[in-house]
Amino acid sequence: MRLAKYVKFREEKFGGVLFETRSEKVFTLNATGAAVIGEIQAGCDQSDIFVHLKERFRDSDGTIEREAAAFIADLRNKGLLEE
Repeated sequence: MRLAKYVKFREEKFGGVLFETRSEKVFTLNATGAAVIGEIQAGCDQSDIFVHLKERFRDSDGTIEREAAAFIADLRNKGLLEE
């Protein structure tokens, strides 16, 4: 899994920004969303992303995994991710 060809990411103090350059859409990300994108750019698969996020954000009840899975599904639906 990786960002689509026309998608760029920039980390910011508040989290990050995704740019879809063909349609010129901009998506503002919170710290968790930016962390998911960082893991994707690092080449992690979805299960590794969940493990890393659970450790980083000290999630004990699975909330981060559910939110990250929904976010990844949304990125796919919008055409922002490629396999």
